[in-house]
Amino acid sequence: MSGPTTDQQTDGTLLPGLDGTNPLGFLAALGVLRAVTIIGQRDRVRLSWETGSGTWVPRLAGSAGSQDGLLNLLDQHLLRRFEQHPLGRLLTQEHPDPVSRREDLASKVRNATHHDHLLVDWLGALTSDGVAPGVNSQLQLVRRDYFSGNVRSVLERTERSHLEHSLFSTWDYADPLDNQSLHFDPGEDRRHALQWNQPSGDPDRKKSGGMLGASRLAVEALPLFTSLPERGRLHTLGFSGLRRDDTRWTWPVWRHPIDLETTRSLLGLPELQQEHPSEDALRHLRRRGVVAVLRTHRILVGKTPNFTPAQRIA
Repeated sequence: MSGPTTDQQTDGTLLPGLDGTNPLGFLAALGVLRAVTIIGQRDRVRLSWETGSGTWVPRLAGSAGSQDGLLNLLDQHLLRRFEQHPLGRLLTQEHPDPVSRREDLASKVRNATHHDHLLVDWLGALTSDGVAPGVNSQLQLVRRDYFSGNVRSVLERTERSHLEHSLFSTWDYADPLDNQSLHFDPGEDRRHALQWNQPSGDPDRKKSGGMLGASRLAVEALPLFTSLPERGRLHTLGFSGLRRDDTRWTWPVWRHPIDLETTRSLLGLPELQQEHPSEDALRHLRRRGVVAVLRTHRILVGKTPNFTPAQRIA
């Protein structure tokens, strides 16, 4: 596939802090698109990618306005209370008993109104009545016993300044990782051989290593990745493989501005899952506006899943 060109979009708000080749940066960009769309901008909001600082940088077009306008919108409307957020409601209402869990999920779906569709989106992404409790989306990288607490910390500790720094500045990873890590950034792969301190008790995690604003925005992207049961596990949109040694996530980067629903369709294109995309697959992707394809592998470091640095495969 041809490389980036020099013609840049001029309308909309450029988000130069987000790197589309980093899983966390890509998820944060999708989180912005989904959050602003849900807030009420609807199909007026579109996302595209362009080159900047040697990588792919997102641009948000539509009525979100200037940098300050976008930040004000996100700061005012992103839910901070864990118990009020759909993900928090899901995590605090789980049933350890499989039968009760299945009945509860089925009831939520049956009784959902138009205003409840957001909760159903979260249900479809993170769980299923076809698998046992404890089976996670392939995008959930934090151990189950830590996930709820870490999500709570991310939601409740993120301030406007964290959002601004993640969206518009070079990442310095100056936010603590301790109790607020979601493991979306490959830099969180911290093995014994790669650092001085033991990872489980590393005091540096209390001071630095993360980008809190990006993690908060990435949370809002999770409902885009629907999960379906397969052989007793959850198979998540955009992923291939189910074993610990063959699971990978592949995502597209596109040139032309598209809305949330079109973005969702791009994420699930079957051509992305080919080991080496064929010429026919590449032509199909180009017709859809895809200009690059990135892939990361989901690996286990001890008991904790992590993403590897992404490779461009097309």
